[in-house]
Amino acid sequence: MGKTKSKAVIHLKSALARITLTPHTLAFFLLSVIHCLAQGLTAAFVYSEDASTFAFVDNILHTAQVPRNEVARLFRSGDDLTLKLCTAAPIGDVYKECTTIWDTSMTMNATGTLTPRFFDTKDHITRRSLDTGSLVPVRDPSSGEVTGVELTYNGDNSVLLSEQCARMLEYPGRILDNSQREDLALVGSQFWLLGVSTFGILYNSIPHIWAVVFARVLQTAWAAYTIWRTEDVKFRYRTLIVGNGTPCHFDVMPSYFTTRLALQIPELVLNVTALLSTSFLAWHIVRGYSSATIRRVMPAPQVMRQYKFFLIDSMFLQLSLFFTVTAISLWIDQLRNSEIALLAQRSPLYYALFIFTIVTIVPWIVMGWFSVRREMKWLIAAFLFLNLCYIVGWGVMFYSQVYLWTFIEWPFFGCTTIVSFMVLIGAMVFGVICWTGFGKGLAHYLHVEAVLTESDFDPDVFTNDTEKASNKAASPVIRCPSALSDPSEGVSVIKKDGNWDFADVDRPAIYTVDFYDQKSTSSSLP
Repeated sequence: MGKTKSKAVIHLKSALARITLTPHTLAFFLLSVIHCLAQGLTAAFVYSEDASTFAFVDNILHTAQVPRNEVARLFRSGDDLTLKLCTAAPIGDVYKECTTIWDTSMTMNATGTLTPRFFDTKDHITRRSLDTGSLVPVRDPSSGEVTGVELTYNGDNSVLLSEQCARMLEYPGRILDNSQREDLALVGSQFWLLGVSTFGILYNSIPHIWAVVFARVLQTAWAAYTIWRTEDVKFRYRTLIVGNGTPCHFDVMPSYFTTRLALQIPELVLNVTALLSTSFLAWHIVRGYSSATIRRVMPAPQVMRQYKFFLIDSMFLQLSLFFTVTAISLWIDQLRNSEIALLAQRSPLYYALFIFTIVTIVPWIVMGWFSVRREMKWLIAAFLFLNLCYIVGWGVMFYSQVYLWTFIEWPFFGCTTIVSFMVLIGAMVFGVICWTGFGKGLAHYLHVEAVLTESDFDPDVFTNDTEKASNKAASPVIRCPSALSDPSEGVSVIKKDGNWDFADVDRPAIYTVDFYDQKSTSSSLP
């Protein structure tokens, strides 16, 4: 127990030493923690707003018994909007299965009559005061079918939402439902970024540092886009639902857009500050890591070129883990918890591809890392084969009408899917480039670099320049003599590198020399 505790303390001290190695590494880690908490909390508030608003809209749809096998498709021509409800994915020639529910270019609805309103247009509801008892289905006396929903708001006020109005709410309901998924993905991305940042600092990993910067760029661009999108959704919602002459003519979520924008603006500010600070610190950290690596081993130019390709490939692997898993998880959640589930015809195949990807993606990343580091041809062949399977498998998914419709209709899913394909293709391209560079000394270089890193090697220890040596006489660095030095000055112990194993049969083992000074010990003897 004590031994285990001692090891844990050693690991914690080692981690603290790496985090506080330079002011840049310390600042990078602290800012990663601060932004993770701040941006994660902001995204959680946005999720809470989306979830509560969707719950209310979904309750209206449920009370009105709106069919679940319909998807809303909006057509736009300038400021004129046409909303259709389709019982199949509205792609290609399936528009014959779609029904126009409302066209803003018309002053009358599809049946030729205006839906009556029983309240003043200045009235509004306080959404947070509503409960399940605020919605009551209105039934036809003769048939018993639900023809609308009576909504009670602000105590004793009430309004009748027709069946047509309730069906039109499918469109904003779907947007809100997808927004919830986006919010959860963005919350998860903050913790992923914190994990990648911490790993990069603890293991001096340049690929992880650059992966964080790339992800920050994407997050900042998305945060800027969502502000514009919120305003555009607000225009569509007011034109279809709130505008004069529409079937609803009533604002069922009056405070939603104001609250969301109030949260999205500081979210954009946080993303911009995170991007600028991360980029500045990453540049200095990477320069420090690179110079330390070069000084330790002094690789040949062709080895250094291969090393850069390896770092780029590793960066793509880090990005693939998040974006690929996020993209396919969003799709499967759609397949399970939305109306898409009733329209999909090959669900078992979709689930099989999802399970295959989730089970193999972590081993795939490990294979890509070690196959290049150790120049193992059979392992990188398996890595590239799996990479090709991911690209082809999820590329074939675009032949699915429901998948293609989700890709087109949901911007976040579309962007995440595109980025996932980009990083997968990037990992494959640079994997092939690394494969073609096998045998040029990269594996041996990485092996030596890892050993010298573990040994905390300083190249100045072995300088042959006597002038430089005299100038550094006051340096606290103790120069270790070679294994052939006079034993009276100390004891040299040769140790075989513990990182070497039988898989490295093509490269000799590396030996380190530990020197122990015995002067103080001998002087204390009687």
